[in-house]
Amino acid sequence: MVQFRELTERYRLEKILKSTRGGTVLRATDLQSESPVAVKLIPLASPAVLETGASRFERLAATVAALRHPNLPTILDSGFSPDGNAFLVMELLEGWGLDSLTEAPPTRTLGLVEQALSGLEALAARGLAHGSVAPDNVFVLSTLEWDRVKLLGLGSAIFRDAAATGAKAARFRAPELAAPGAAPDVRSDIYSLALTACHALRATVGGGESPVVQMPLAVSFALENDEALRQVLERSLRQDPAERPSLREIREGIRLAVGNTATAVQAQAPAPGPASVTAPPPFLATDPAPAPALPVASVPAAPARPAAVSPEMLAVIPEAWKPAGVASAAAAQPAPRMTLPDPLPDLQESLPEPPMDAVEPAEDEVLSTVDDEVLNALLSVPPPGPWPGADGTAEAGATVTPLQQRPAAAPAPKSGILGRPAVLLGAAALVTVVCVVCVGSIAWSLLREAPEREAAAPPPIVRPRPSGPPASERLQKALALFEQGEDDRARLVLASFTAEDQASLRPDQCRSLQRMEEVLGLVALERLPDDLAAGLGKGDLGKLRTAVAASRGASGLPPEVLQELGRARSVVEIYGQARSAAAGKRHAEVLERFASLESLLPAVLDPEDLQNQAAAALEAEAAELVQEARYDQALARLDLIRRTWTDRDGLADQIEAYETHRRNQPEQERLLAALPGVERRKKPHEGLEALAAVEPTPNLAPRFAEVRKRLEAQIAQLDGQPPQVVLRDGYFLDFSRGAVVELSFRATDDYEVRSVKFMARPQGGRWREIPFEPSRSGYYTVEVPPAFHNNGPVDFYVIATDLSGHQGSFGTSDQPQQLKPQKGFERLVQ
Repeated sequence: MVQFRELTERYRLEKILKSTRGGTVLRATDLQSESPVAVKLIPLASPAVLETGASRFERLAATVAALRHPNLPTILDSGFSPDGNAFLVMELLEGWGLDSLTEAPPTRTLGLVEQALSGLEALAARGLAHGSVAPDNVFVLSTLEWDRVKLLGLGSAIFRDAAATGAKAARFRAPELAAPGAAPDVRSDIYSLALTACHALRATVGGGESPVVQMPLAVSFALENDEALRQVLERSLRQDPAERPSLREIREGIRLAVGNTATAVQAQAPAPGPASVTAPPPFLATDPAPAPALPVASVPAAPARPAAVSPEMLAVIPEAWKPAGVASAAAAQPAPRMTLPDPLPDLQESLPEPPMDAVEPAEDEVLSTVDDEVLNALLSVPPPGPWPGADGTAEAGATVTPLQQRPAAAPAPKSGILGRPAVLLGAAALVTVVCVVCVGSIAWSLLREAPEREAAAPPPIVRPRPSGPPASERLQKALALFEQGEDDRARLVLASFTAEDQASLRPDQCRSLQRMEEVLGLVALERLPDDLAAGLGKGDLGKLRTAVAASRGASGLPPEVLQELGRARSVVEIYGQARSAAAGKRHAEVLERFASLESLLPAVLDPEDLQNQAAAALEAEAAELVQEARYDQALARLDLIRRTWTDRDGLADQIEAYETHRRNQPEQERLLAALPGVERRKKPHEGLEALAAVEPTPNLAPRFAEVRKRLEAQIAQLDGQPPQVVLRDGYFLDFSRGAVVELSFRATDDYEVRSVKFMARPQGGRWREIPFEPSRSGYYTVEVPPAFHNNGPVDFYVIATDLSGHQGSFGTSDQPQQLKPQKGFERLVQ
């Protein structure tokens, strides 16, 4: 039976971010954690729709929430509201839809499509389908260094009425879903993703049972194998679902298109899922793609044939570092030209290519270089513009911001224009002719419009130059570490180099930098198995990063090494996600990533102390909430830590203390309300006695301190004089032999006497306190038995203390009073 919940009991709905026929997305705040979230409301047309789709919706929400796949949104809550809506509560994202990136480089676009493919693959492996794949639901979280795709639109297809579907959504829907009662599956998702890819690449699609895809000439030139991409897109768009390719075949087509058959293009490795999953359908590839090779800053990728090392490189390589076969191969082959990898999202920019005087192109590369420069000048596309208004609002709550200019991914090396297919050769020749004919008019137009374009161009993104020693000094330090065999430390120094740093170096320094990077790549490749074993055994992320980077140039690795490499890639990726979350101050996500890391590598180290910093930040937030008596929210922060880091030092004590504060808060507030009455009755000591037994809660501690200060000031004013002690009339300081001596004293004070003590010592004895018997009239009586005085003199004194600590006495320890036995004659006289 469906349980209905009122959303506003937990969430404060603040702003509508997007509204379509398929649902409404609102920005909201979780009142328990005080964190921003996105709430998606999916309207239910009728009770029958709810009855048929409720179980599917609950299964989808629970599966995606448990899956935590990097290409699927994080689902925090789900259910059904009494006003006839299904709802999903998700993470709040900022980014762009793929429909706003139609001018992006094709290699970047295909990398985003492959990430979306990974998300669909994760759903299909659990027997689920998306059903709403479209450009605006392929949501891109982007920085200058990395892209991350999130597949939005989940859940809408379950309750969607085909007749009510908007034209934009219907455009990307598979044809078989137009039939009444048709349910989406992975084959329909494949159709929608292929059509989405065509839209992003600006390709045209011809209709019919076997559609024909034609891509723009600029896209074809930017790809290594555009024919492979065209064929897989055409197969994916066939009307018969059984004729469409598997997800693995699509991934292989994308990799062939970009010239990368070893690793995914900007893909994301799935997060660890449940132990048991639904068996995939027969048309789904059962062998998932290998974990992606993440870019690692300052660790150069090893060349494909590492044996080729130049004599100049050998001059700077210590003998102990030289891999087997390097010396013999160096004489026969020139040094390979290195292509530095893209950095991790949170590190510095990659180094530019070395200066032209550092590496001269071979003769057979000149034609390719000229051809590429001409085509790039003619076929370049403008940078993406701002996100197009409200229609492009992200479903999960993105903020509309201009798309940042990103450096295009460097295309794979080409063998020259003569190595292209015939059709591209003809096209290139035609373009070259047009270039020769029109170069004058184009140059004149560019010169005439340059001032106007320069004025309209957006300001460049200026990165702050990191503080520290100059690039030349850091290079010398890296070289010294390099020569000493400390390659790990040398890599850390190289990580600080930016493009500006390299531009400031002399040509010979640039060559030294390049050679050092090449050798570090060779060494990393040679040590790959050892680095993997050491990194996984000790949880050393530096070793794992080095091994993952080196694996990009390796082939023919043993199966056991490949298996460990996949694990290392997952660890490096998850730690990168933790670093990104830490940079965005998403503390709960940092802790969740470390919980995932511990499941993969229990001994993983945290060199940047990210886990502790995230936990400390949540504890600080909890302490601030406790100061405001918001105990539920504070305990929710600590519960986030307890769920992900159960053995954190001091966490259990802190939780217990906050729960005690929550219990004591009402009683302490009642006490504070009663204390002003004590002041009015001028009985400050009663209030101070009540305060002595109270440990104030943090938010009430200032008020208790203020009340205590007032009571102490009042009692000091009322109790300014010390007490007075006198012997009562009718009592004498002598006694009869063998009798019990009874003495009575009167102690008085201007406010109140707190205590009275009778101290006595027999002749030759020590001081002892004999208790008083106080009376209601303010008299204090004491009895000295014969066993104490032994019919001899007794020294004594009486000391009285008031509430302010003032003391008055009858005798002192230095000058005591004396109690003496009477003689018989004296007794008769008296």
